[in-house]
Amino acid sequence: MQRKWRTGRILRVARVVVQTVFLLMCTTLLAASGWAIALKLGWVAGLQLVPLVLGMSVSALLIWVALTLLFGRIYCSTVCPLGAVQDAVARIPRFTRKQRLRKPYHFAPANNRLRYGALSVVVIAAAAGLTLLLALLDPYSAFARMVTSLLGPVVQLGTDGGVVTASLASFAVALVTLVAIAVASWRKGRLYCNTLCPVGGTLSLISRYSFFHFDIDTDLCVNCRRCEHVCKAQCISPDDHTVDGSRCVVCFDCVDVCSENAIRYTFRHKRLSIPMLQRIRTGVATASGAQISSPAADGAVKANHTSDAVKADHAADGAVKVDRRQFLATGLIVGLAPAAATILKAADRLAPPSEGKVDIHPTHPVVPPGSRSMDDFLERCTGCGLCVAQCPTHVLRPSARELGWAHLLHPVMDYDRGFCRYNCTRCTEICPTTALSPLTVEEKHIFIIGHARVEVANCIGCGACAQVCPKQTISLKPRPLPPSGYRGSTSPMMAVVDTTACIGCGACQNVCPAKPYKAIVVDVIV
Repeated sequence: MQRKWRTGRILRVARVVVQTVFLLMCTTLLAASGWAIALKLGWVAGLQLVPLVLGMSVSALLIWVALTLLFGRIYCSTVCPLGAVQDAVARIPRFTRKQRLRKPYHFAPANNRLRYGALSVVVIAAAAGLTLLLALLDPYSAFARMVTSLLGPVVQLGTDGGVVTASLASFAVALVTLVAIAVASWRKGRLYCNTLCPVGGTLSLISRYSFFHFDIDTDLCVNCRRCEHVCKAQCISPDDHTVDGSRCVVCFDCVDVCSENAIRYTFRHKRLSIPMLQRIRTGVATASGAQISSPAADGAVKANHTSDAVKADHAADGAVKVDRRQFLATGLIVGLAPAAATILKAADRLAPPSEGKVDIHPTHPVVPPGSRSMDDFLERCTGCGLCVAQCPTHVLRPSARELGWAHLLHPVMDYDRGFCRYNCTRCTEICPTTALSPLTVEEKHIFIIGHARVEVANCIGCGACAQVCPKQTISLKPRPLPPSGYRGSTSPMMAVVDTTACIGCGACQNVCPAKPYKAIVVDVIV
C-alpha cells in the first residue's frame, strides 16, 4: 500500500533533498579542485559553525542562534556534511521495512556528562591555544579530512591521471575517523552528534528552548512505538510521550512514520482531553477501535515482528552474496593507494648520499600566504583541508610533525611537490575561518611567505632556479675558490638569492634538479 503524501512525509523528503544538495556541494568543493564549479562553492564552507566561530563572524552566528531558537537543530539535519554521512550509514542496515524491524532504535537517556564534559574540554583547550581537539572533533573539519585524504586522490586519478596524497598522519586520522563514525552510526545513528560533537553540544543548549518542537498528542497516540524505532537520535520516550529537544536533530522521520498523526512539529503543547489518563497493565480498546498496548503486549508484538522477520529471511531468495575476502582485499588496496603513491614518489630520494653534499632542510615550517602571524594562524585554523584541496599546484599538505603534535593537521608548504603560483590567491579567498586573510593579486606579489637560501655545496650552477623565479631575485655568480679539502659541487657558477625581494613562492626549490639533496630551500626567517 502506497503511503499518502501527508505533511510529515513532505517535510522529511524536503529535508533529505536539502541535506543531499549540501553534501554534494561540500564534497565537490573539497574533492574536485580542478573543476570550475568547485571554485564557486566556497560559501558552503562559510556556513559551518566552527569556522564561523574562529572567524568571529558575529552576524552569521547570531543568525544560526536565531534559527536554532526558532526551529531547533536544523543545522545538524541539513547543512552539516558529517550529519549526512551518519544518516547515510545508519540507513544501510535499515533500508527495507524488514531490516528496520530487525534493527530498531530505542530510547536512551541523555548522556549529559559525556556530552557537556567533552564540550568543556574542547572549549578550554581551544582557549589555551591547543586546537587539535577542536580540529579532530569539529564535524566539518573531520568530513573535510575524509574527503581530501581518502576521496580526493581517487578523484584526481580519474580526472588527470595523477595522484597527490596528503600526509600519512592526515590519511591515518581521516581513516580512523571514518571507521569510528561509520561504526557508531551503523549501530546507534546520531550517537556522535549527541556525545562528542562540539557543535551538537553547543546547539543542544539552545535547541531545548526552540519555538517549534515535536509534540506527542496522547489522545491520538496508540503506543505503537514506530516513532521511537525510527528516531536516529534516540530521544523519543514512549513511556513519557516526550521528545528531548536538546538531542532531536529535526529529521522528521518520526512525523513521517506515525500513521495516527499523533506526533507533530508545532509550537504548541498538547493538553490531555482526559487529564487523569494513566498507563494500565493490559491492552484496552479505544473508542476508535485502536488497541493501547501494555508492556507485555509490546513484548508480544516485538516477538511476532521478530518471528516474521526471521521467516521472511528464510523465505527470501535471490540474495547477492559478497566474497568477504575479496571485499576486504579491495578495500585494503583502495585505502593504501595514497600511502603507496607517496612512498613511490619519494623512492628516488633514497639513493645513498654523494660525498660532500649536504642534506638541507627548512629550519622552520612555512605556512600558506595570508597568515597574520604564526600564532594567529595556529589558533584560527582547524585543519579542515579546504586550502589543501583547492591548491592548484598541490604545494599545500597537512602537517605531520613540522608544527608539533598540538597542530598536527594544519597546512604547511611542501615545495618538493609544488610551488605557490605568483598570481594565485585561491587559498586566502576560501579559508572559512579567516586564518588566512584574503589577498588581492597585487598584495600577493609583495606578501612574504618565506625566503629562499642556497646550499653552495649542492648547487650545480644550472640556473633553473633563476629562470623560474617570478621576482627575478636569483642570479648566477662565479663560485669563489673552494678551500682545501672541499668535496662539494665543482661547478664554476652558483646561485645567489636577493633576500630583500624574495617572497618565498618556492618555484626555485620545486624545480631544483640537484640530487640527492636540493641546493635551494625556502625557509621562514625568525
